Amino acid sequence: MSNSGSQMPNESNSATSMIVGTTALVLVLPAVIIALMELMNHIEYNSEFKWIIYSMVFSLTIISILLISGLYLAGLINSDNTKMGAGIYLIALSGLNLLLRFSNLNDQLRMMAAGQPGHWFEFMQLHWVHEQLELAFLGLLIGALIMKK
Repeated sequence: MSNSGSQMPNESNSATSMIVGTTALVLVLPAVIIALMELMNHIEYNSEFKWIIYSMVFSLTIISILLISGLYLAGLINSDNTKMGAGIYLIALSGLNLLLRFSNLNDQLRMMAAGQPGHWFEFMQLHWVHEQLELAFLGLLIGALIMKK
């Protein structure tokens, strides 16, 4: 009886993982569409090439997090080598995203504060600032968790 009882939670966890993984995979398509629309907007209205690259890195991070998480949770990433590769990829891409975000935020803070010290903490409290950084940290965390398992 204890064997069948211990199998039930594993089966429900597996079903839950499949549902969450499939949901993440389904969300990849809308994320790609939104990323392409944003990229076209940057190409059309922004003359700086760096913003096109930034947009591509930011969008690729979101799409990669959804895709790799979905594949992992759906059970399609099984081998240790694939898990390590996917984890390293997510960590590297999210690290690059984080560096670009900090660079961009420093530029924006410099423009907003006009050289007044002590505004970094207040600036970080703005939702559009910390949410961007949280996404990059989430990618780092998911990459590390995939590599660990």
